[in-house]
Amino acid sequence: MSRSRAGRLVRSPWLPVLIGVAAIVGAVAVAPFAAAIVILVLSAACWLVWKFGARVGLWLLFLASIPFREPLSIDIVGTASFFPTDVLLVGLFADAAYRGELRRVWRSSVVFKIGLAILALSLPGLMTATHLFWGVTAVYRIGLQVALLVVASNLVRSGRDATLALVAVVVGLVPSIAYGFYQASLPYGAELPDWANHFLAYGPTGEPSVRIFSTFDHPLSFSLYLTVGFGLSLGLALSVLRRAAKVAFLVVGAAIAYCNMFTGSIGGTVGMLSVFGVTLVLGRRRVAVFVPFLIVLLLFLSPATLVDKAERVLSGEAITVAARVVTYQQGVTAIQRHPFLGVGWGGIRKFMEHDYRLTRSYTVPFGTENYFLQRGVALGVPGLALYLALCVLFFRNLSRTRGSPAAASWPGAAILIGGVAFYVQAQSIPSGWATNNLILWLLFALAARMAEDVGRPAPPDADEAARTGPVLEGPNGSVKPGMSRRNAEPEPNL
Repeated sequence: MSRSRAGRLVRSPWLPVLIGVAAIVGAVAVAPFAAAIVILVLSAACWLVWKFGARVGLWLLFLASIPFREPLSIDIVGTASFFPTDVLLVGLFADAAYRGELRRVWRSSVVFKIGLAILALSLPGLMTATHLFWGVTAVYRIGLQVALLVVASNLVRSGRDATLALVAVVVGLVPSIAYGFYQASLPYGAELPDWANHFLAYGPTGEPSVRIFSTFDHPLSFSLYLTVGFGLSLGLALSVLRRAAKVAFLVVGAAIAYCNMFTGSIGGTVGMLSVFGVTLVLGRRRVAVFVPFLIVLLLFLSPATLVDKAERVLSGEAITVAARVVTYQQGVTAIQRHPFLGVGWGGIRKFMEHDYRLTRSYTVPFGTENYFLQRGVALGVPGLALYLALCVLFFRNLSRTRGSPAAASWPGAAILIGGVAFYVQAQSIPSGWATNNLILWLLFALAARMAEDVGRPAPPDADEAARTGPVLEGPNGSVKPGMSRRNAEPEPNL
């Protein structure tokens, strides 16, 4: 190879893509060891910075690398964990603060004020934490979510920016999906990574199998992220204009839905059904033919363990349903006893294991298997009210943009379906994982920016143009509002 050709290859934007594909193949064939994922992240960083510039490129890289928090984490003295991907978000937040964006976000964003209030309410819980580190970790997670809100409010200025952010989230799931399928193909007893606890599922004849977790620390965390990614994929398929892009998002969505079934989560199945329902309502004729076909296909391909679990849930034989009801009762009791400040994020396990434990059954977890109840237990009634306000504000921001022509450039369908998917599935799990909540706060920021952009008053000349049509010069030089260019120019003599 000549030196000039080698130079063109090095400068080509496709080189990082090829390196990334090689890393994905290596991760699927061997295991997603840190080396393969580091190569993937670095290659993606090179291409994104080259394509979009440093600030936007690193922002998209952070969104795409959220699923890799656990594999890339570094344990410190066996207690604390350092997440290198979080450094990207912290750096972008510091950049936004240095350029004075915090003041603008404070003036314009109600969500930001609520986030700061939640962060302040979380501080007293440090005193009741079983281990101080548990409370500090929870406060750190909430701080990350607020920081993401600030960065998204700063960098997302248009519908195109919002679409790029959601595409980065969906594309970032692809390596996790590939490794999830690899885990599903392994026989029971095969060696798996140690960044997650291993949970088993049992088929109709009692044969055990591992519930896949891929690059996440828990199968339910992986399932919730997949459900939201599934909603984003179908929503983007409704939002984009190019047919090839629609097909690509539908294919990725089908892969996400199929992978989700191997997590063994009934809540994930319910969440995906809610995605199907909202997509049918929004898509109407465009997807009315494909969605039922996709449902039938996925049901036909469902693993035996999930089918058996669904049958036991519907017949009332599944003990996990009764265990969740017990956690709800324990959660309500804890809120009644600690209505003002809750028990603190770091004290949930202690209080649920000792003070408010209704049964010693091993199937009952040390928490509340519900998104809102878990936050009421941690922060009391004020914290629960703030999280409910975030939910209401999210859907209110989206409803304000309905029917507006200016909203056509925003991926409103993807934002709505992703939010519905999160909230539906999160009612059966505590969803305190940082990875999933980062995506939820991203949706909060996009919905707020969309409402702000669509609700911004248009300039007077734009209103006049919208009312009368384009103003062009006629054939004789006169100005004729509403004329098209074809009518303004005389037809040639043929």
